[in-house]
Amino acid sequence: MLRRAGSMRNLAPRSGQQEGTGPPSLLLLNARVLTMDHNHAGAQAVAIHGNTIAAVGSSSEIAALAAPATQTIDCSGKTLMPGFVDSHCHVLAQAASLHGIDCSPRAVLSIQDLEWAIKRRAETTEAGHWICGFGYDDLSLLENRHPTRWDLDRAAPNHPVRLDHRSGHASVLNSQALDLAGINETTPDPVEGVIHRDVDTGQPSGLLFEMSGYLRQRLSASRDQAAFQASVHHLNNTLLGYGITSVQDAGPDNGMDRWRTFQELQASGALTCRVTMFAGVSRLAEFQSAGLNWGAGGDQLRLGHAKIMLTLTTGALDPNLAALGDMVDNAHRSGFPVAIHAIEQEAIEAAVRVLSGAAPLPKPASETSAQPVDRIEHCAECPPQLMAEIAQSGCLVVTQPGFIFWNGDNYLERVNAYMLPDLYPVGALAKSGIPVAFGSDAPVIDANPWPAIYSAVTRRTSNGTFLPPNGFRGQTITVAEALRMYTSSGANSEGSGQRKGTIQPGMLADMVLLDTDPFSAEPEQLKEIRAVLTVVGGQVVWEGGG
Repeated sequence: MLRRAGSMRNLAPRSGQQEGTGPPSLLLLNARVLTMDHNHAGAQAVAIHGNTIAAVGSSSEIAALAAPATQTIDCSGKTLMPGFVDSHCHVLAQAASLHGIDCSPRAVLSIQDLEWAIKRRAETTEAGHWICGFGYDDLSLLENRHPTRWDLDRAAPNHPVRLDHRSGHASVLNSQALDLAGINETTPDPVEGVIHRDVDTGQPSGLLFEMSGYLRQRLSASRDQAAFQASVHHLNNTLLGYGITSVQDAGPDNGMDRWRTFQELQASGALTCRVTMFAGVSRLAEFQSAGLNWGAGGDQLRLGHAKIMLTLTTGALDPNLAALGDMVDNAHRSGFPVAIHAIEQEAIEAAVRVLSGAAPLPKPASETSAQPVDRIEHCAECPPQLMAEIAQSGCLVVTQPGFIFWNGDNYLERVNAYMLPDLYPVGALAKSGIPVAFGSDAPVIDANPWPAIYSAVTRRTSNGTFLPPNGFRGQTITVAEALRMYTSSGANSEGSGQRKGTIQPGMLADMVLLDTDPFSAEPEQLKEIRAVLTVVGGQVVWEGGG
């Protein structure tokens, strides 16, 4: 158990204290502090004033800074590190998934299983209210196909039903849900999306590709606000329980409506994690009309990169090279660096080509402001010959090694063997000098950073199998590198590296106390590490066992 005290004796401050902060409000003593800052190696304790780190040093030095009102926590030798920065996730979709039906392969094996799960939920859900499910995988279902509106209608004819694919790039709606979304046989495909249709009748089958933003804009009015707030509050506690103190919402359709939603959630106290929200590239004018640009906002809610989806959903690059170049140039001229979703090799090649010849990035607002940097999101299929081009482009990569853990065994069955060494090539990216940050892409996979760190360090799946199975180790990184990619590099990826991501005086006091030292843990233990206590802005916001 952690030991707490209300105050300690008042001694004169030492030179390590941040100037002008006054006496500390909280001391964290007797810890092994992983600062991610080379200037404070071997630190044992941290002093906090308000929301900011005031001093870092030995336990005796930091204890001497206490005032009568200072709170203290004895960390009992546990490991203290900066809070995790999840550099790519989908916050509100995560919240919704927590109370939806688990449709993942571990829960359902067939479309009949899906129907039974929906029927059971319908029995306890008032008619006309939404039933949602998450994580189905068409390739893992016995029928080896997507469910249809008619499958879902049989299960719940009196409810709107929506199932989201585990990839996050497809959804299936039943007939009532399609009506609420205004989708019928005369509805044209949106600019960014595909409405799958029955080949004989032309009727929508219920299967929709790349249409999450389209659905959000048309269905948000039917959302149960009380349930929504409760879901976000639940998610917030889940993230804090993982030691995640900052998230970057990578929604490609984020506009001022989503910005206001985050403001309301934070004002209500439902969401205390810090949020950097991407702006949909087609909605930049909304933010500019409101006087908001990249980096606008504050420490709690910040406006991030312009998000561009570059996909091969239809078999061809969408958008094409010319349109992609126009999007990037327009974003740069509007004051936004870009974050380009690029999973496949062809998409990554196109992204790098466009970024290398794009209009100049906006200049920093001041000498102390962060330099904006373009990003490639995912970079999942990236062979060695692309590394030099990515490095030369000057962009950074935000990738998700957690997919190796959660989906790696599926990759072994479904992906061509020659591609396996280059899936989520964290080691090669790092060795090429490319700045790399980690995200989860939750709710596509779980947000817990430790399975991702385990797979980045070991290149093993959840079943312990190497990816590829011959034990290729060229893509592994060290524990120290993995932790940096989930903390300081994550902060740098959004332009907040001068405010968070390390434990040093003047930085935001966002930290997590761990039950196990990751540097002394065996590789197999990494995925089991748990948070004991989480601090955001100098406040203990979550506490578990340990």
